[in-house]
Amino acid sequence: MAQLSSLVPYASLLAVLVAIVFGTLTLRQWQRMRYLAAAAELVHTIQSAEFNRAIARIVELPEAAPVERVRDDRDTAGAAYVVGHVFESLGVLVYHRILRLHLVDHLVGGYVRASWRRLRPYIESRRGELGAMFGEWFQWLAERIDDYPAPGKRDGAHLAFRRWKP
Repeated sequence: MAQLSSLVPYASLLAVLVAIVFGTLTLRQWQRMRYLAAAAELVHTIQSAEFNRAIARIVELPEAAPVERVRDDRDTAGAAYVVGHVFESLGVLVYHRILRLHLVDHLVGGYVRASWRRLRPYIESRRGELGAMFGEWFQWLAERIDDYPAPGKRDGAHLAFRRWKP
């Protein structure tokens, strides 16, 4: 009986350790599920017909498109809002580390870069009317993608990852 009572503190310690390990694994699983859900939502968002029409319209603009060209064409201005809203949302999700920057760069980094280069004058002009918050996360995302490009972005996935195997 004395031997059994001497094991009680060790059993308690073991129970605490098991609880900590289980809690840590559960937290990691929850974080992974949150990440996967956010990634799935990203793919869902960029595959919408509205976004596809909008991004097609924006990438046809010249770089640094004149403000009037965007503002005075109702369809182009609408497309700028759709694209800007999606990239604003992605910027916030990347900032809060819900989505990884390199994942976003691999999925839509080219569109983010191209859209920002075309819409920058328009967004900066609208900030004068609407305040500093207009397009803030879109700009932040575009700048972070330029500062920290995902591996393979300079050459393109078709070249950078041609030796990839499942």
